[in-house]
Amino acid sequence: MTTTPTTALGTLSDRRTASYGRHMSHVLFAAFTLSAGHTVYARVEGIEDPAFTVTTPLAWAFYAVGFGSAVLARRTGRVAQGSVLAYLAALLGISVFYYPTTFGPQQQTTFGWFENDVYVGLLVTAAYLGVQRLRRTTLTPR
Repeated sequence: MTTTPTTALGTLSDRRTASYGRHMSHVLFAAFTLSAGHTVYARVEGIEDPAFTVTTPLAWAFYAVGFGSAVLARRTGRVAQGSVLAYLAALLGISVFYYPTTFGPQQQTTFGWFENDVYVGLLVTAAYLGVQRLRRTTLTPR
């Protein structure tokens, strides 16, 4: 029988999965901060999508859920991990299949392209970290 070494901070596996959650949280905070910054930038430049502005409830709800998912990513429970991954899958689907239809010539500024590409990259990175974390908690014997 093998045993998992423990320390004052828990098992090595526990520390590793907590690290994935912490990094995932930071990546999500960066993604939503960048997105919120672009929403403000679009307002200032007059190129915002009328359905998603700094004054619409949809934008406020989107960012509340987004930043909430960043906080939830730190939770160790499988339900929390699965919820964040499901949310990321939905966001990535929207980023690939819906958002390009709203990204018209007016929004295609240098910052617009930068925000879009980096935002999607950060979401992919967060999803990767979430999958690795979920795999570790599923495969690690207790």
